[in-house]
Amino acid sequence: MKKSILSIILAVATLTATAQNTYTLNFDPVLLSKELAKENVKIDSFYLADFVSQEPITEKFAFKDNKIAISGKVDNPQIAALILEMKIEYGIRTNRFPLFLEAGDIVITQDDWMTCRVEGTPLNDAMFNATREIGKASEAGDKDKAVQLTKDYILAHRNDLTAALMLTALPHSTVADVKNVLPLVSQCGEMVQQHPVIIQYVERLNKLLTRPQEGDRFRDFAVEYDGKTTRLSDFVGRGKYVLVDFWASWCGPCRKEIPNIIAAHEKYKDRNFTALGVAVKDKPEATLRAIKDDAIPYPQILNSQAIASELYGIDAIPEIILFAPNGTILARGLRGNEIEKKLAEIFGE
Repeated sequence: MKKSILSIILAVATLTATAQNTYTLNFDPVLLSKELAKENVKIDSFYLADFVSQEPITEKFAFKDNKIAISGKVDNPQIAALILEMKIEYGIRTNRFPLFLEAGDIVITQDDWMTCRVEGTPLNDAMFNATREIGKASEAGDKDKAVQLTKDYILAHRNDLTAALMLTALPHSTVADVKNVLPLVSQCGEMVQQHPVIIQYVERLNKLLTRPQEGDRFRDFAVEYDGKTTRLSDFVGRGKYVLVDFWASWCGPCRKEIPNIIAAHEKYKDRNFTALGVAVKDKPEATLRAIKDDAIPYPQILNSQAIASELYGIDAIPEIILFAPNGTILARGLRGNEIEKKLAEIFGE
């Protein structure tokens, strides 16, 4: 009898331990599918991968019935990404949704086709609740508050994985930004500092310290496309203010920023100013399609691939840089209303 009871206890304990290591992930990407349908693109398959190495964690699943469902076991929480693959005419396009893979029921919900919420488990809930408050501050135009909330969160969570991802969300487009971020890294626990996300991030930050900064003269590059060579110096350093947008057709935030650049171009184009697009890591045919779809009126440099982004130390797009008439950099990392604010300052609006 005692042996039987002991066996039952051990069996229950085993089942409990197994359940504690089990995760489910569910996502109904209806809004994303509708947006993709406008381009005659459909999601083909999906899988989970390591956030840094991008090595698959799960097998690849066929996308059916507009639903994504994955389940499995995870011994320890890890930073992962849900990868959606779409077959398009010139290859495969992917969308990545960062998340914390941990035991429990993880749910991804879209507010619009470009943004989503990941909830249902402790780390994902903590991250989303924080980013929601930070987002409110950003939307209200209080950039300083948004940055401070981010810093406060990092220090309060210095010993868990969410601090690693939150560190990468801090502004790091200028030398001053980088010098603010690096001390925060050193205040985090060893688990955060030694995580591949942060090791890679710190390497990028150190590289950013050597890239062209405000006050530096532009660095020229040449791009070949359709039998023609185009240089940045064809536009920059020729007596005009030039707002250069380093972007790609597949980049949601880039496409979202384009109306702001168009507005600036139309408002100031007769006042010694022009906007310029530089397509990075993008197929020219995809860039041309996006230019047509978004009715972009300003000139473009196509097919720069990694040439421009490596020369200017760009690790995330869009990267918007304003050059003075003599070719020096006036500002980097402009976004949203910062563009109009800077131009209004220059043109006395």
